[in-house]
Amino acid sequence: MAIRKQESISQVLKNFITSRDDLEIAFLYSRQGLLIAKYGDLKLDDAADEKEIKQHNHEISEIIEELLNKIPLEYQIGHFGTGSFEAQNNQIVYLEAGPEAILLCVCASNIDLDKFYPIAYLVVEKLAQIFENSFDPKYSSLEIPDLNISDDFSLELNRHAVDSSTSMDSKVKLVHHISSDKPRKHAFKLIILGSAAVGKTTLVNSFLQKKQVVDYRPTLGISISTQHYYLQGFKNNLIKFLIYDLAGQEYFKLIRHKYYTGAKCVFVVYDITRRETFNEAIDFWHKDARQELGNIPFVLIGNKIDLEEQRQVSKEEGMNKAEELNSFFIETSALNNINVQDTFKLIGIGLFFKTFGEIKEE
Repeated sequence: MAIRKQESISQVLKNFITSRDDLEIAFLYSRQGLLIAKYGDLKLDDAADEKEIKQHNHEISEIIEELLNKIPLEYQIGHFGTGSFEAQNNQIVYLEAGPEAILLCVCASNIDLDKFYPIAYLVVEKLAQIFENSFDPKYSSLEIPDLNISDDFSLELNRHAVDSSTSMDSKVKLVHHISSDKPRKHAFKLIILGSAAVGKTTLVNSFLQKKQVVDYRPTLGISISTQHYYLQGFKNNLIKFLIYDLAGQEYFKLIRHKYYTGAKCVFVVYDITRRETFNEAIDFWHKDARQELGNIPFVLIGNKIDLEEQRQVSKEEGMNKAEELNSFFIETSALNNINVQDTFKLIGIGLFFKTFGEIKEE
């Protein structure tokens, strides 16, 4: 493997580990069971002595080896989706990282998988792109976005639960298994709201990988775009975003409600350099759409972090307000493509799993 590719893979794993307190070790293996990269260490109680640490490391190594042997046998080789296992002191999650590799994550026993899975799937997409030489630094980053996921968001993983009597050996128990062989299409309508000139259209263009335009031209009422992509491990499942970019000018507010219908998610955008846009995002745009659409995912987005020296709204203030509103939160630079692709894809991952679970239960 080329040195630059290996360095990029190692950097992604490092960023993944350091971005989360509930993730201890990330292993990346080839489909043949060869270790490609590893980052992290087990987190034991401060009172643990050297013998206990050595014993626990040995147990984890045995578990990983057993899983590597049995996962491809339990499911179709080359297409086995994802799953989670319970061990004595940890939870272990595996995901496909494209056609070449498997990511195994050793997590804390109390990990919240609803918040972990969306980020983990974003990580394996980055890894798969690196393997395929399709990673584009103009639109993607090796960094892991700091998306604050609302506490009441659920992927409804109980729909993917495995019979509690199922176990792969005496040391681990399979808890969840998610896979699909049937071709399906998942369409999600997403509306983007916010005051004039906060960067909504630039945000959409960045996601669509269209050329950026520095001078601002207000959206004339509404702009509708579509974007297709696939989730790692679910290549038979097409995800389609139908993106409604609604103008923020005052004279368009009277017609906005008719475009709300059928939305599965709402992005509410403000400009971190203009406090009035933050206040309007909270007091008008979020309130108005929540009253109309009810309990669907909302994402509060602080845009234009490329203008940090002009900041008027702190990241902490935005995050605290999002928690109060039971909304997701992230900061972006639409102009410089910071966190844009990842934000859209993270929401798509969450919506995919909710829809996928509903289809499975039918």
